[in-house]
Amino acid sequence: MRLYPVFAVGMLAITDAFVNQALSVLAPDITASLGGSAGALTSLLAIQLLAVGTAPFLMSALVRGRPIRAAVSIVTGIVWSAATFAMAFAGNMWVLGALLLVSGLANGSQIALHAPLLADLYPPAVRGRVLALYGAAMPAGAILSPLTVSALAGWLALDWRAVYAVLGALSLLGCLSALRLRDPGIGRFEAATGGGLLRSRTLRRVFASFAAYGMLLVPAATFLSTNLKQRWGLEADARGLFTACCSAAAILVLITLGRRLDGVFRGDPRRLPYVIAAVIACSGAAIALGAVAPSLPLAMAGFFAGLVLTPLIVPMMTLIMVAVTAPAGRSYMASVFGIGLAVGGLAGAGLLSAVGQSWGAAAIAVPGLVAGLIIASAARTVLSDLIEERSVHV
Repeated sequence: MRLYPVFAVGMLAITDAFVNQALSVLAPDITASLGGSAGALTSLLAIQLLAVGTAPFLMSALVRGRPIRAAVSIVTGIVWSAATFAMAFAGNMWVLGALLLVSGLANGSQIALHAPLLADLYPPAVRGRVLALYGAAMPAGAILSPLTVSALAGWLALDWRAVYAVLGALSLLGCLSALRLRDPGIGRFEAATGGGLLRSRTLRRVFASFAAYGMLLVPAATFLSTNLKQRWGLEADARGLFTACCSAAAILVLITLGRRLDGVFRGDPRRLPYVIAAVIACSGAAIALGAVAPSLPLAMAGFFAGLVLTPLIVPMMTLIMVAVTAPAGRSYMASVFGIGLAVGGLAGAGLLSAVGQSWGAAAIAVPGLVAGLIIASAARTVLSDLIEERSVHV
């Protein structure tokens, strides 16, 4: 199995994490320098989030069945790298907002194109390990991005403009490493026809589970950080180190999970929904138990288990999604799933705000249980919804 394609696509995903991480760290410096307020910056980030939600559908429309997904992914990566670099020269909040909008629009390729491209680059027999390797890009970005920003702003004492200039250059280098990536064509390994969200019972169940999972994923990070700070007095450096250790462990699990994931799905596709259900439920339960643990070691053990399990969920759900979606519809379906995750995240954030920290554990555990029950029901339908494979010599 050639590793370059999944490495190249993963590198594009990692570079995208730089601008978001820098904003979370450097927000006070940026607003002070540009004469804006935290509220104004939050409004700009909300506009960027809206662009991120809309852009995948624009990318799907741009591709429209043509084998240009690799080229579009590379070009959009270069665009968000250039936008990151240009932020170093922003003279006011309006210019910064425009650049964030450009970056958010370019980000749509990651959501809409990466997984469908990998599904056509690799045969079904190895897609589990490929999607697991690609899934490792998220925790890898969670480690590399804060370390890079901290090194530039802390150890090298660079101001926020210099940090963005360096991040833009590093992001561009990462994107250029993907220049040899090629699109093999849409529907290389499967039949051209298949179910969509309205026709496929499995897709409807996976989508609903994905949205419920968003209710767990988005609030969990905020709740975890707040709990460690308010209940146990851990400062930002200790919390950052703990999160980095969780991400490193998740990478190791993802790397070793892939082959086993292929074995489960190829042996009997009905087993995978039950595996996903167990992982989601255990992840939510572990975080909830960590929140109510009577001692710091037990709390950190629960949070560690939950954060290590969480990155495993998207690759497994994506494996089912690509297996029951017609190749030409995968970019659109990935976009729909991205919206579902975002809507679920907003609902989860609202739920956590409504119930408060005292009931936060329940607000995380319950969506995990619901998502698990929904995805488990897909075991009854996945066999009948699978797309027929074609015999292709690779």
